[in-house]
Amino acid sequence: MFNNVALDIVIGLVFIYLLYSLLASIIQEIIATQLAFRSKILEKAVLRMLEDGKSTTGVPYLDRLRGFWQMIFRVNRLRNKKFASRFYGHPLMKYLAEDNWFSKPAYIDRSNFSKIIIDLLNGVDTNGVPPDIEKIRESVRNGMLRLDPVSTDTANPAIEAFRENRQDTREKDINADTQLFLRSVLAEAGNDLAAFRSQLEKWFDETMERATDWYKRYVQVILFGIGMFLAVAFNVDSISIAQKLARDPKLREQLVQNAQTYLEHNQQLGARIQSMKEKGDTGAAYRLQLVSFEQGRQRTDSLLGEAKNFVDKDIKNINNVIGLGYNCQHPALLHIFFFWLPDASLANFIGWLITALAISLGAPFWFDLLSKLMRVKGAAKKEPAANTASPTPAPVTVTVNTQPGEEAVG
Repeated sequence: MFNNVALDIVIGLVFIYLLYSLLASIIQEIIATQLAFRSKILEKAVLRMLEDGKSTTGVPYLDRLRGFWQMIFRVNRLRNKKFASRFYGHPLMKYLAEDNWFSKPAYIDRSNFSKIIIDLLNGVDTNGVPPDIEKIRESVRNGMLRLDPVSTDTANPAIEAFRENRQDTREKDINADTQLFLRSVLAEAGNDLAAFRSQLEKWFDETMERATDWYKRYVQVILFGIGMFLAVAFNVDSISIAQKLARDPKLREQLVQNAQTYLEHNQQLGARIQSMKEKGDTGAAYRLQLVSFEQGRQRTDSLLGEAKNFVDKDIKNINNVIGLGYNCQHPALLHIFFFWLPDASLANFIGWLITALAISLGAPFWFDLLSKLMRVKGAAKKEPAANTASPTPAPVTVTVNTQPGEEAVG
């Protein structure tokens, strides 16, 4: 039923993709931790909620390029954005950050979000008076945030500049689209402050679900770049590997055996990969990983050690089996310029590109696929044995007749 040669080739390729996807995931996690990807995605989500049209350029391709630029470099995205600036300046938000380098938190709770918004619209009363829905309604109607009590301190130049700028320009603090949305939420809530708070938290949760998808899209592109780097550095040419596996039965058998052994020795890998997948979530699942990710240096040190062990053990072993690498004197990464290096070709580049695309799918995808293929492999081995087994002979009944003159018939 199954072509074992083709199946073995696919298993070999999937096993290679799994190993390199795991390495790429570790490298991607190091980059995400050091460049604070999650806090930047949260900041982008807050800007979309509170500033709306002010957070885009109006040109889709330019928005996408700017998004990657802002993910990689430190960019002040809060400039000239009053509502978002005041949101991040709130003490509850400000002191969730680790330090001046990781100056913005990677995660906030829905209740903290609603509290900050209500404080900005209502003002913080030092006498402990609860928020007033009418004061909030007035702030939304006027499009102006209420200054905190400290804003009365004329000795504070930043607060004074904020007040003078607002009075001189008469520009609203709340974006028109955001103001319209808040009006609709207040209309639904009526005079019930708890209902207004609940609507704000629902708004936050829905935005965080979309922010999770934003993060995954960025990660997939980053994984593709890392995958191309690894493919060229280790010469993981998918076309060449498939050709080697097709020609060499012993290599196919050894690679399939290695895949089987790897799965047997790493039975917990499925749960671990699922955990890696959840760490890409900026929503509820990420809450479980909040403490470890806030400790960026410790997390990076752990990942670096894990990456080194992975390269020294699993990656090195599989490369020796297949014979990956280069026999040349120039640095491996120069092979990306295949058009002027004699030992690289367009076919090699296409093979690297296929590998990079495969790695961008992520380790969870390849782990699940490899597990299913090994089950199919096991079923294919058992099927011929069932077909070649000798059929059980039908029972024969023998009747013995003791009467004289008659023979027994079987």
